[in-house]
Amino acid sequence: MTALNSHIVFIGIGGIGMSAMARHCLRQGKPVFGYDKVRTKLTAELEAEGAIITYEEDLNDYPGWSANETTVVYTPAIPATNVWMIYFQDFNPIKRSEALAVVANAMRCLAVAGTHGKTSTSALLTHILTEAGLDPTAFIGGIMTETGTNYRLGNGPWAVVEADEFDRSFLKLYPEAAAITTVDADHLDIYGDESMLIDAFDSFRAQVTMAVFTPTVIKQTILVGNEGSHAWASAVTPRNGAFYFNLHLAGREIQTELHMPGHHNVSNAVLAASLAHYAGVNLHTIGDAIKSFTGIKRRFEYHLKSPITLIEDYAHHPTEINALLSSVKALYPEDKICLCFQPHLYSRTTDFMDGFAKTLGLADYILLLPIYPARELPIEGITSEVLASKIPNAIVVQKDSLARAVKNTNATVVLVVGAGDIGDLVPEIKAEFT
Repeated sequence: MTALNSHIVFIGIGGIGMSAMARHCLRQGKPVFGYDKVRTKLTAELEAEGAIITYEEDLNDYPGWSANETTVVYTPAIPATNVWMIYFQDFNPIKRSEALAVVANAMRCLAVAGTHGKTSTSALLTHILTEAGLDPTAFIGGIMTETGTNYRLGNGPWAVVEADEFDRSFLKLYPEAAAITTVDADHLDIYGDESMLIDAFDSFRAQVTMAVFTPTVIKQTILVGNEGSHAWASAVTPRNGAFYFNLHLAGREIQTELHMPGHHNVSNAVLAASLAHYAGVNLHTIGDAIKSFTGIKRRFEYHLKSPITLIEDYAHHPTEINALLSSVKALYPEDKICLCFQPHLYSRTTDFMDGFAKTLGLADYILLLPIYPARELPIEGITSEVLASKIPNAIVVQKDSLARAVKNTNATVVLVVGAGDIGDLVPEIKAEFT
């Protein structure tokens, strides 16, 4: 497909990636119709921006656009038995990844791939390019704190996109330059084993037409580079809720600071800086933009700093949780940490049961919610109770008991963690301490 039609339908419009594409189409003046299971803040915003959205499987809600004028975009999260999925089969529906590729491949695309850190890196890259006056278009897998949105419409030549490995979506993209943050076992329900995942990343790398940047850590120095150039961070120091470091790029050095803590996020910042420099941004502008970046909702997002520290994070893989806890321990070395975690997907909990047990056990108190199923049916013998049995100081609580359970601990730092709907409970926890 080389172009989207004049009318667009999104089945699963409330997803973070789908909603960004919907916003793009609305900004292009295309009528948008969408379906999702429940009305959320994000879908309400889309309605206010002009989208027609239904939350029912009622075909009478469809505006009646013909197949030859309509592109139908769907997410695999919606089951094939859904009434809308069945109805639109004759429209030759496409996945969201193909719709994104139609837009991104027509521009100078800067893509961010990796099993962790895509959203943080792409959001920071978007901020740097914006501060530099390059006016990028961007599709972000999270809500940027500064703008309150997951999409940016620009008039410049650059498109910033997350190259998502789920369902091999990133193999639709042919970026000019890319960053690969990490390659870690995940989505094994799709790939089967880690070697197949690595093969997919190798195929993605081969589709990048110019530069690919990847990170390594050598004696606490974060080095990022490709075949032709390198950048690195040195003297990385946590202080006052931020990470300070020296950024080395193109033979020059500048001091900067990142208010999205963690050595992993410093690595992401060097990757974003490398891509921005490739796009023509100078080091001084990059350093200033890193300082002024306000972060992403649900990525090390502070909700309280007194009388306790309350942080929300999207981490849902053992590697991500380990990075989060390492960052928190570096910033608050004397504090007791309560980790509230909602496992995401039965398959992921199965694949990484021991990894979760080891990593979660690094906290002083562990409160587990029942597994968030998302698109999956339960797997026999895989529950939060089984996971809790492998972790000292871990208990399982229900959603309506979480806030009180947090209050009953002696923790001074509380982490609310997971990719499901655990974030909806942050106001209740916050209310216990304010």
